[in-house]
Amino acid sequence: MNTVVKPEIVVTLSNKERMMPTYDSEYVLMRDRDFSVILDNVNLSIILAIINGYDRFAQIMKKTGLQRGKLSRHLRRLLGTGWVIKSGSRYLPSGHIYVVYEVQDINGQIMLTLSTNKGAFIDPIYGLLVINGEPLSNYCASCPLRQTCVNNVKSLARKYGAELRGGEPSEAYVELFRELIRRDLIRKLRSGWRLIIKR
Repeated sequence: MNTVVKPEIVVTLSNKERMMPTYDSEYVLMRDRDFSVILDNVNLSIILAIINGYDRFAQIMKKTGLQRGKLSRHLRRLLGTGWVIKSGSRYLPSGHIYVVYEVQDINGQIMLTLSTNKGAFIDPIYGLLVINGEPLSNYCASCPLRQTCVNNVKSLARKYGAELRGGEPSEAYVELFRELIRRDLIRKLRSGWRLIIKR
């Protein structure tokens, strides 16, 4: 599996089918500071192990090479921030699409604002994409995996029925994430989807 890690974007590339949760938690809304936990290299390596099917404690420990105590601390952090859930002895991603929100109190009205430039999604075939702001337009120019990302983002766009205009893969990934939020999440909320808030 190839992984591209840059300050504003993390992309994993693989053609291997990944383990996905079987419950209906497609979207996970989280605070910015909870979202930022994934930007830690250790937490990222744990999530990558989990989405590649290493979902039991001993399997994750072997895959990541982390010591028991350190892995326990990081798994507790990922559980506490909502990135993973525990189902029996298995650790699973808590959803497919992670969206950062901000809460504001404006004249007694509570406003929930969803970020379209911070979030993540996990596709069972194409991997993990983490967006942490607007990537620079020249991000992909010198990357040796540029063509792989081009193919990956085109396949994702076809799969999700999105038209992308971004010239570089990094721009197209952000565009795809925005499309998933605007088209799908907003439509689902307007059609009666419920938000269940839990810690």
